[in-house]
Amino acid sequence: MSNQPEINFVALSHFSNSVQAGMASELLENNGIASILQGVNFGGLEPLLMPGGYSEITLLVAESELERAQQLYDAFFEQQSDSALAEDAELPEEPSQ
Repeated sequence: MSNQPEINFVALSHFSNSVQAGMASELLENNGIASILQGVNFGGLEPLLMPGGYSEITLLVAESELERAQQLYDAFFEQQSDSALAEDAELPEEPSQ
């Protein structure tokens, strides 16, 4: 019998895109939080059409790390969203001389 505690993994987020799933997993790993990517799409077509909808990748983390992982995840994707909005904003035209 093993003396190691049992780790219960829970879903942090779901993705239809393996690039975003990989970025989120790497973010967590770089901050000391182990994660698991689970799903039929990981590394495959983007997104793979399945009966009833698109395939999905699930990002799992240890239940004991869920709160910290959620904070990191939210901060990262909020920053990514803000960057995308800034890139989409139109720049003012320079005055002609």
